[in-house]
Amino acid sequence: MLETIHIAHRVNALKLKAAQKYNFAPQNCHIGHLILQGMLDSPKMVNQIDAATHTSESNESVALRSMRLASAFNNYGLKPGDVVVISGYNHLDIGIPFYACHYNGLPVCAMDPNVPIGDLKGLFPDIKPKITFCQRSLLENIKEAYAVANMEGKIIVFDDEKNNMENFIQEYNGTEVNYRPAEFDHSEIPAWLILTSGTTGLPKVAIIPYDRLLSGICCWWQPFTAAFETALTMSTFQWLSSLLYFVSSSLRKYTRLQCSVPLTPQLLVAIINKYRPECTAWTPHLLGQFLAGTEKICDMSCFIYVAVTGSPMEKHIFDKFKERTNAFLYLVYGMTELLVPGFDYSEETPFGSVGKPYDRYEYKLVDDQGNEVDKPFQSGELWMKGDAFFKGYLANPEETRKMLTEDGWFKTGDLFHRDEDNNYYFVERKRLLIKSSGYWISPLQLESVIKQHPDVANVVVVGIPDKERMEVPVAAIAKRPGRDVKPQEIFDLVREKMPDLRQLYGGLFFVEAIPMTASGKVHRTKIKETTLTAKRILPTL
Repeated sequence: MLETIHIAHRVNALKLKAAQKYNFAPQNCHIGHLILQGMLDSPKMVNQIDAATHTSESNESVALRSMRLASAFNNYGLKPGDVVVISGYNHLDIGIPFYACHYNGLPVCAMDPNVPIGDLKGLFPDIKPKITFCQRSLLENIKEAYAVANMEGKIIVFDDEKNNMENFIQEYNGTEVNYRPAEFDHSEIPAWLILTSGTTGLPKVAIIPYDRLLSGICCWWQPFTAAFETALTMSTFQWLSSLLYFVSSSLRKYTRLQCSVPLTPQLLVAIINKYRPECTAWTPHLLGQFLAGTEKICDMSCFIYVAVTGSPMEKHIFDKFKERTNAFLYLVYGMTELLVPGFDYSEETPFGSVGKPYDRYEYKLVDDQGNEVDKPFQSGELWMKGDAFFKGYLANPEETRKMLTEDGWFKTGDLFHRDEDNNYYFVERKRLLIKSSGYWISPLQLESVIKQHPDVANVVVVGIPDKERMEVPVAAIAKRPGRDVKPQEIFDLVREKMPDLRQLYGGLFFVEAIPMTASGKVHRTKIKETTLTAKRILPTL
């Protein structure tokens, strides 16, 4: 019988051990101390498995390697607050600099291994990384980004035997002997500089200090006390779900299952069937695709907890999931800046709701005039206040002021309403609303109507400029394989369900597939760009 793990108790126990070891007060412990202490407490436990190579590594080995690297960082001259970029696939080396940075107070900026050169050039002048870890395929782009930033940063290449992490450790005499994590101000030094996963423009860089990160980790795991052995991380290192699984493994005492090659559906089926992970995270879109194609070939009964975030869950996906496993489907409302689940979601939460407010945070809904909405079933923008959210955007005070008020309220940009039992319901992302002829049109509402057509696989509605109406909605539609969808059927369906002012006055067009971001979200920017040049079919008025 596996033990239960209460994250607050576990964190306090690790703090006491680390404080005794390093001879300081427990409140001086940061998350780096706790990660290291957690590994050293269970040295023989498997820390990580690479499902692509079927290789693994113990807590003891990961702790020793990361301490040696952290020591080399010190000898190289890095100080708390110096930024390190880490970009790569989920191989057994990627976690070593990640942990070493947490020990030493070095802010981690994790990037996808396929990060575009334009993003690198735009981000490096603000991030100013002293060291970058990357794959060889990204090396020239990293050099170019450093040149644009007018910096000569150190580049360590995971898959280059002449310039890899072990070479760096040896060159700078890294050792675990007498190593101790750094001491610094937990509220000032960032732990993570995390790229927003928005679908418009250059990613913004959200600042997550050490104290807020630890508070956020405790919030994530507080509802879940049943121990489990293995957690599967599917996304690459840039995405929040992957970072959370990496940072939490020794705190929650699980083995992290990862993959050093891009995951295909076939490979994912093989990994689940072989390793039987109990915990993972999906987006609704990717989960829906997986459920649809793997019913007879993948046994999902191993799962205990599955977190789903990124967009609202459709009922047919929820029902299909429940047919395949008894796992708790944790439908999370969250975003990069929020860091934590926004609401307390449980098995008793009504479908469609994101849950009830936590006692630890403050909440309010605010209308367009800045007034607080105090009645059920009236929509307003969700504002939150708490100790686990981002501190602001790096080198971007203008965007920070748009999101954070002077008195500490975080403006999510999302519209919600609540019912009489204080369950909150997501309505719409405020910035996605289309203003046509003076009225607001919800893309999500139009999409839900169009999805009622049996031959529509997916649809995205965006707004485009219009001389008469200011903006008009346009639908990009992907058909189900082998099916035919007549445009007039869509126009008739919308006309039947929606009022005259909320029709598809911009028309529709068909696509082979809806483009998605690397994190499994709809890529609305690409769709909007395509819409502006597509041959649209217009309704007959």
